[in-house]
Amino acid sequence: MRKLQLAIHHIVGRPLRSALTVIGISIACAGSLSVTGLIQGVQDNLQQGMQEPGADFVVGERACFSLVGGSLPEALGAKLMEVPGVEQVSGVLFNVETVDSSGNVVVSGWPRDSFLWKSLDLAEGQIPGPGDDRSIVLGQSIASALGKTVGDEIDIRFTKFRIVGIARFNSYLNQNIALIPLEVFQQFLSRQNSVTFFQVRLQRPLDTERIPEIRMGLQAAAGNYAVFDSGEFTSDIRLIRVIRAIADTISAIMLGLALVLVATTLLMAVNERTYEIGVLAALGWSDFGILSLIVLEGVLMTAIGALLGLGLGLVVMQVASGTDMAAGYLRPYTNAGLVLRTVLLTIAIGTLGALYPAWRATRLDPAEALRRQ
Repeated sequence: MRKLQLAIHHIVGRPLRSALTVIGISIACAGSLSVTGLIQGVQDNLQQGMQEPGADFVVGERACFSLVGGSLPEALGAKLMEVPGVEQVSGVLFNVETVDSSGNVVVSGWPRDSFLWKSLDLAEGQIPGPGDDRSIVLGQSIASALGKTVGDEIDIRFTKFRIVGIARFNSYLNQNIALIPLEVFQQFLSRQNSVTFFQVRLQRPLDTERIPEIRMGLQAAAGNYAVFDSGEFTSDIRLIRVIRAIADTISAIMLGLALVLVATTLLMAVNERTYEIGVLAALGWSDFGILSLIVLEGVLMTAIGALLGLGLGLVVMQVASGTDMAAGYLRPYTNAGLVLRTVLLTIAIGTLGALYPAWRATRLDPAEALRRQ
């Protein structure tokens, strides 16, 4: 208890320096949490969005750079349908488009007879009918954000579409999606007879023992393309890997700066408290006791910084996900594991940063230290 009181006294006794150190640590912690959480949120968001319509497999390009970058021949769908155990196959054309010359929205093109349309839970209106070449269905969240309802028009890349339906979704991605008939979107993008990927639904009831066999059949039919479940598909996107690597690098740099900040602050404190450390040694404090006192100061500052950083990181994620450029991809993502990992990593960094100043304190000669008063 005495050691804790001394540590708190030393931190409070230098309020400006301690406050700046804590702020720096909190910014590093917030940066680490927010970049990691947002990237994990993107992958989780995509995975949930792919699973929601009820597809069991995705057929797409291997290691595609981005979700919108795939290009598969539409005719491949007929080959996939021939695989025993497959109930339905739907090509999907996927892109991100500018809406009303301001924000972005995820746009997906589905064949008119696709099982994907049948999976929709419409809050209002209907799905596009035959001949509705400029009709569109919006997810509830994007419709609310744009202030649109059934009967209104929406401008996508300077082309007017009439909203015929508003759909309810559970996943964040699909809440912010716009849906149009596949052939209309193909013509719109000049990508006739091409899709981004295929979603495959197996026959019900599912025979779990046959799933590996069906997957092998799909892979044989797909040729050079790959068969994924939704989790594998989102993990295979190279852009997510690149962004995750960048995020990890940024986190490492920020936490490294926090380590330097703690080490510098405590080194200054040790130099200023040479006489006090000499007194403690003269009173019988062991090297370990002096070392643990300095380390405790570092741990306390990083713990406070980590707690403040958690709140700041959540605010950063909320702001980032609310921007027009988020396009339904970004959403705040936290769980107990991510929070605990960030806090423990930050405290560990603070502890490491405190070790060298603490070791320096134990190297002081008590008699020499007392003469420096």
